[in-house]
Amino acid sequence: MRGKSGIIIALAISLSACQNMGLGGGNGTPTVTRTGEVKDIVIQDNVSPAIVTANPGDEIRWINKRQGDARVVFLLPVEGQLSCQRGFGGLMNANKNQYTAKLNSNETASVCFKFPSEIKYVVRADSNLPSGEINIPGTINIGRQQGSSNQRSPNIEEQGRRTGQASEQQ
Repeated sequence: MRGKSGIIIALAISLSACQNMGLGGGNGTPTVTRTGEVKDIVIQDNVSPAIVTANPGDEIRWINKRQGDARVVFLLPVEGQLSCQRGFGGLMNANKNQYTAKLNSNETASVCFKFPSEIKYVVRADSNLPSGEINIPGTINIGRQQGSSNQRSPNIEEQGRRTGQASEQQ
């Protein structure tokens, strides 16, 4: 009997660990990617790299290397664009479509995008400026092919306009 209880305990611990890693996605959106690369964005006095190029399904992960907290905020609604997310959520007291992640020092948050697009975001962090906060801009290009710099990927706002135009034509 002793061997069986050890197996049950090990199984329970394994299941609990998967849920804590984000595999249990309570909001219906998977929280990990198994198909793409992980692209890290390091937050310090700036974001590095400031422009990230990735493919649909790649995980974009922010790592806060500042001494204090930082928030990653998308400038346009992205929820319908996501195929995975970890650490992000909507703001309760602001635009409900705005997605944000609050990161303490050395914490991470990540998202994966489904479609080719250009996504703008800002990292807000404490500073000694009179406003008490700095805003560090960044850009994510999803699906932009190497060597096709003349072709610009549509941003989320443009995709919304196209979807609205297609609906009107039907």
